[in-house]
Amino acid sequence: MRTTLWSLLAIVPALLAAPRAGAQQAPPPDPPKAEAPKVEKSKRRDEAPKVRTPDEVEARRRSPFLRPPGGDDHDARYDDDYRDLPPWSRASFFGIAAKGKFFVYVLDQSGSMVDDGRIARATIELRRSVGALQEPQQFEVIFYNDEATAMPGGPIPRTADRRNKEKLRAWLGTVDPDGGTSPRKAVLQALALRPDAVFLLSDGDFPEGTVEAIAKANPRKVPIHCIDLAGGLAGDALPRIASGSGGRYASRPGNLQGTASGR
Repeated sequence: MRTTLWSLLAIVPALLAAPRAGAQQAPPPDPPKAEAPKVEKSKRRDEAPKVRTPDEVEARRRSPFLRPPGGDDHDARYDDDYRDLPPWSRASFFGIAAKGKFFVYVLDQSGSMVDDGRIARATIELRRSVGALQEPQQFEVIFYNDEATAMPGGPIPRTADRRNKEKLRAWLGTVDPDGGTSPRKAVLQALALRPDAVFLLSDGDFPEGTVEAIAKANPRKVPIHCIDLAGGLAGDALPRIASGSGGRYASRPGNLQGTASGR
């Protein structure tokens, strides 16, 4: 009996160490899953090609003439003097910058403006310049040959809103170069409006006494910024008008077949 008891006691530890019948062992951990390679998504969805209007196509074709030519010191002045000004207090025309809220554009309409597509260059840049103006800015446009012709309608000055910009665009289609080059009346009309600056564009020399008459009519020293589409071949009237009024002068020869140059 004693022997049997000791035998039972000897096998108890073995029974305790053995797994119970029917006991479930914990399953081994799953092996780490391999991550699928990341596929970079396209940053933007496929877009249908943009259909451009005839005006946009023409603007892109002529875009070299809408940008100020390189190598002109006026461009550097623009960056230094006006880059911190808000858009509604500045303007630019053929690369010459001006500050203010009211600008008058005085453009040559003489017969020689048909040469090298000058009238087209002038009106394209005029539309760009006026198009960049923002309310509450104002503008006025005066063409001249032997006489002065202001943009019809009113009121004067005109707010740089969409309606007046469209009126300007329609009127420019009626401008027909003809006659001589005498800006005196047009510039005097412009100065009488008391603008912040005047942009004067021409391709020809002026009658004697023009520079002096303009200086006399400008005691306030309103800056008259002068653009020469003939490249300085027509005399020194434009540089003299610019320097005498505190304005700037830029030579902008060129045509619609080649890039305009500047100095």
